[in-house]
Amino acid sequence: MSTSLTSVSPLSSSPPADVNAETIGFDDETPSVSGMRSPLRTVALLAADATLRSQLAVLMQSVGLVPVGDDALPSAVAIISDAPRGSARAVAELRAIARSDAAIIIVLAARAPPSEMHIAYETGALLCVRQPVDEDHLLSAIGSAIDLRSAKAHADDLMRQLDVQAHLASLGRVTANFTHELTNPLAVLVANFEVVREQFDGLSHLRDLMARALRDDPSRDAAEAEPARRLLAKMTSGEDLRAAVTDAGSAIDRIRGILTMVRQLARGNRSSRMEEVDLASVVRDVLRWAADELKGVEIQELIDEPVAARADRQLLGQIVLNLVTNAAHAVKHLPSPRLRLHVYRSKETAVVSVRDNGPGIAPAIRDRIFEPFFTTRRGQGGTGLGLALFREYAAQMQGHLTLWTVPGRGACFRVHLGCAMP
Repeated sequence: MSTSLTSVSPLSSSPPADVNAETIGFDDETPSVSGMRSPLRTVALLAADATLRSQLAVLMQSVGLVPVGDDALPSAVAIISDAPRGSARAVAELRAIARSDAAIIIVLAARAPPSEMHIAYETGALLCVRQPVDEDHLLSAIGSAIDLRSAKAHADDLMRQLDVQAHLASLGRVTANFTHELTNPLAVLVANFEVVREQFDGLSHLRDLMARALRDDPSRDAAEAEPARRLLAKMTSGEDLRAAVTDAGSAIDRIRGILTMVRQLARGNRSSRMEEVDLASVVRDVLRWAADELKGVEIQELIDEPVAARADRQLLGQIVLNLVTNAAHAVKHLPSPRLRLHVYRSKETAVVSVRDNGPGIAPAIRDRIFEPFFTTRRGQGGTGLGLALFREYAAQMQGHLTLWTVPGRGACFRVHLGCAMP
């Protein structure tokens, strides 16, 4: 893996300041909440009559509403339009391009026949008024639309939370059984590994003695010594064997830690073990753990300075590992896949960011990726638990996750933690 980028790429600089609207922060939300916010107080003004449109914009702004054009229809609570070609056609055209729950308000000319008003209501308008517009009537209708959208959003959010809690309860039961079944074979593995680790130094020393004896006694019978020489030639060097044993021990410790963590989460009594953690060392560990996933991916490590954070090292490692493997999956199909890990300090916050040069996250799903059980890789083994759980982990460490993404320019996830005192 390369540790530098020698050519200009989407990862060559930090996300530009002019796309702050694309940054989603979760630090002001409690864990396990789906993230739905109150709807924006936006009203789309699509009247063809410029004078009417200008008057309505002034009215909206005077009461704290935000007038927008057709470019902001997905967020509009209400849409106000005139009907130069008839109210039926106006309502039908608006319904085709608006949110299904957007309130449609039609403003008719002063001399429009009464039948046009009846048609507007029959075809789905919330309100139909004549010019000059009764401002109080219009604002009351918009207020009702906002209240209705807020109530619906709240109800949807509660239903989603109930569904998530039911799933998590079921998952907790399965997880408890799963970890129980793994505990016994893992205990055997740990016991046998401890035997290997205890005997390793003696076996390594014995290997060196045998190699020296065969080298120093060329008169030894060739038929007797050759099999031993071939075996020694095939054996890995002592330092490599020691590194392999150390890595195996670390992997077993990680498995034990993960099973303990999952068991505690299933019981609802997980508590973080906060300590001072060197973020650069966490990044190095993650790159070693994810080496297979990162084959063929160009890696850039940016460590501005030694940065220590108050964190649970195990939880933080799991978060960064998940972000790195997700990023690797996002770029594997590209001709020049790249990934950048950046460690830096921002005021009183220590940050680890993972950025890729993949396709980015589509606006349609961007607000849902932290929801439990939401995944775009269902057919490829994805469960949708990763980001949801790791957002919880960050919250347990008094930290939070943020996301920056622009379609076609990649995605950047950041883990924000409190800096350790110098």
